[in-house]
Amino acid sequence: MSSNATLYDVESVVLATLLMVAGLSFSLRRLRRTRPQFFVGRAVGAGAGLRLAAIAGVSAIGLGPTLRGGDESRFLQGAREIAASDFDSNLWLPSEAHRLHEIVFAIQIKLGDVPEGALRVTQVAIAMLGLVLVLATIHDLAGPRAARIGAWVLCLEPSGIFFNSILHREPLLVAASGLVVFGGSKIWAKLELRGFALLALGCAIATATRPYAGWFLITGGLLLALHSSLRQVGSQARSVPLVYAVAIIVAVATPAVLHLTSPSSLEQNLQSSQDANTSSAAARGAPNSNNLSLDRVDFSTRSDLLRNLPRRVRDIILRPYPWQWQNTSQRLGAIGTMVVLAALGLLVRHTRRNWGRVLAVAAPILYPGFALLAAYALSVGNAGTGFRYRTHLVLLGLAGLIVLREHSSRAPSPVRTRDAPPGASRPSGASIDARSALR
Repeated sequence: MSSNATLYDVESVVLATLLMVAGLSFSLRRLRRTRPQFFVGRAVGAGAGLRLAAIAGVSAIGLGPTLRGGDESRFLQGAREIAASDFDSNLWLPSEAHRLHEIVFAIQIKLGDVPEGALRVTQVAIAMLGLVLVLATIHDLAGPRAARIGAWVLCLEPSGIFFNSILHREPLLVAASGLVVFGGSKIWAKLELRGFALLALGCAIATATRPYAGWFLITGGLLLALHSSLRQVGSQARSVPLVYAVAIIVAVATPAVLHLTSPSSLEQNLQSSQDANTSSAAARGAPNSNNLSLDRVDFSTRSDLLRNLPRRVRDIILRPYPWQWQNTSQRLGAIGTMVVLAALGLLVRHTRRNWGRVLAVAAPILYPGFALLAAYALSVGNAGTGFRYRTHLVLLGLAGLIVLREHSSRAPSPVRTRDAPPGASRPSGASIDARSALR
């Protein structure tokens, strides 16, 4: 590589980094206009810096192709094919041949012949924008303290640090998830039309990037909109029309859903994909030597789908298991599994403390989260791919955990008085404070 080419690569990375900093700073300022205590800038800056350091570190140790997988070169090749065409070509539209992430790469290559390092910085910027929207959602649902805690937790989460910079679909899906939950929080609060627009934009990005994930996000968004409308009937004038609108959409979509879940459709689409994924995983090594491969499951009928879906949910959450450290990919995945197990324990704890009001405080995060869980459980074929999918579930799972934790910490604990007769009134909070001060 010539010195001029090297200099151009460095300048491109520096320019992309400056644009990322400017974009994130602008986004934080805009969000802070209506959220004066939304102080997450330090955590977001640290998270962006760690992601840039991860790009340099993985490249320096020479494990990039092993850890990032072989899809990157295929996506870059597709992006260069798009960039070589005129802007009026159909290649610039998302299709079966080229998805939105390839088009994003192609725009940068077309306009400035952007090198790989700068493309990775752009990916980090896209993912961090989605993460900032998730943090704004936490703020709106649970307050500024929860947002500050969530900022450090989500920005320092290990799998996000790595996967937010890969030349793949994942950063765009993070941005889509952020738009969906941020828009969903506005729908949940006041049925704001802007919330519907943001949710629709997130679902459109997801559908153009990873179609099946997008359709499941649309389903989660519809359920959220229906629930929000029903809970605000009588207080919001647009709630009743929205209930009817969602009912009409469900009625129109039901025949298509029935067709897609017919035995012939399941066999042709879902089951064939499952067989291809598990067989290709097994081809890379027998199950006893390659712990990233998953056993084949039967999704050929509706009953088989319902029976075997929990098994795949378990696989995507827990595989690779914490004791599977045979290679670098497994070690990275096992670290992520330990994070998930710790988060699950805390999630169960705070769900119990918020029992009866879990959806009331965290529905905008939980509906999209469960929709993506179902989508990725149905599509996963090996634990390596599942670990990449799991980063999106971890993002929304941790966000939901932080919201539930904040609300459980606010819940008043019962005040016990010693030697109080049955039926006696409890002392007020002010009298308790006064007695404590006298002591």
